[in-house]
Amino acid sequence: MLITSCTSQCLLKLKDYTDKKNISTVQILPQSTPTVTKDNNTDEFKDTSNEVIQNRSIFQCLLSCKPYQKVIENHKKKINADKSKLENSETNVYWKFKAKEFYAKTQETDKVQEKLDSLSKCTINMQKDIDILRKSLRHVSDRVVTSGKLLIDSQILLEKIHSTIKQENKSLPAYQKFIHILSRESPYIYTNEARFPVTERYISWKISFDLYDPTVISLPKQHDCFQDYERLFVEPHLTIEPSVTTMTDITNPLIDYKWNQVVESQLPDGKKIRIDRTTWIATSEDKISSVYRLDNQLSIPLNPMGRTGVRGRGALIRWGPNKSIMAVITRWKKHHDQFAVIDGQRILETLVFKDKYTNDWKLPEAKILGIESPYGAICRSFHELAFKDNDSEHSFSFEENDMIKYFESFARASLSTFEPTGIESDMIYRGYIDDLRNTDNAWVEAEIWNFHYDSNTPFPNLRQDGVAIWKDVTNNSRGFLIQTSILREIARIHQAFFE
Repeated sequence: MLITSCTSQCLLKLKDYTDKKNISTVQILPQSTPTVTKDNNTDEFKDTSNEVIQNRSIFQCLLSCKPYQKVIENHKKKINADKSKLENSETNVYWKFKAKEFYAKTQETDKVQEKLDSLSKCTINMQKDIDILRKSLRHVSDRVVTSGKLLIDSQILLEKIHSTIKQENKSLPAYQKFIHILSRESPYIYTNEARFPVTERYISWKISFDLYDPTVISLPKQHDCFQDYERLFVEPHLTIEPSVTTMTDITNPLIDYKWNQVVESQLPDGKKIRIDRTTWIATSEDKISSVYRLDNQLSIPLNPMGRTGVRGRGALIRWGPNKSIMAVITRWKKHHDQFAVIDGQRILETLVFKDKYTNDWKLPEAKILGIESPYGAICRSFHELAFKDNDSEHSFSFEENDMIKYFESFARASLSTFEPTGIESDMIYRGYIDDLRNTDNAWVEAEIWNFHYDSNTPFPNLRQDGVAIWKDVTNNSRGFLIQTSILREIARIHQAFFE
């Protein structure tokens, strides 16, 4: 093996030497000239170029032999194998580098993904915590709202108590001192709709109330709160946008409604109707009627007494003032033919009638619809209620004196002496009525008369079916659907007991 290896190395060296000689020979041949050398022994000159060629041909013969060719071939294969191995080694190094780089990126991506997963879990947990906090805040907010409503309701109740105490042993309050009581009670009558809470501070339209957003209620004429004969006169609902109500003077009345005026028109059946849209509310001591204001956007009336917590026509027939005549018929209460006395004062009784729709006890009242005189309407209404008589004899043409004479006619002589009994008739109040039906745009006004009889039996033919009864006039007479101050005024006029 050693000899073979040495021989191969020698042959390779020889090849290298030959290749170099060939290259140099090739370069010299184009410029060559015959080569002459001097022989020192003979002193003769010789041509040596042929010897070079001869030597070269000997090397070529040697290099062309099979062993040499085999060595050269093996050497080339080895070189090629080394090159291929080198190339493969470089390729392996490249891919190893790429593999390491990819692994590093993968590791980095995994770490980033772990961080993202961790952040996602934290976000989910935070979202759950936020949801829990929102629910808690919602519960707290609901409790705050409920507490606020209870606080406002308590404040309104205290205002009612304060108003009751303030009115003790006093006559009817003046316009400037009038405060809504029944007009702010919630829910609104005949419905389950709650009134927007309004405290005494925000009753007046002059006080800004940005949060004021009451519901709109206008009951249709088919509703049970209207009697059959009233349905023809129930005015249609007007579109009211949910906006802040403000007030202005009457400068732009609606075409179909003449606010603050008396208008005469004709019904479909040909009957004339007189619609009075003026107000009886006086704004000064000289009892001069005021002019109610209109909403500056909708041009509909605004309640002169202020906010009520409900917009619309409500359970009333007309927009604006709804006028009526009310009769408070009184007598002295007796027990075993003796006047009933408490603390040295006699007790008044008033005649009331059961409302067939609500079963409440109410005073005789006639709504002014415009088809008959107001005083004729109260006489007709009382006749129907007291005697179950639908005769219209006392309708249409009665004036104030005719009404007084009508009620005086019931002051019969006593059964024993036939002496006439006394009767007192007085108009005790005319103006705004604090009523459960009042809204921001429709309200009740009334002219209230008191007919007081000295006799214990002024109406011998009074119906006996439980619809008409006598009740004591006391501070607990709220069921008569009339404000307590009016009953107190009647008791004051007659110097009667009023608890």
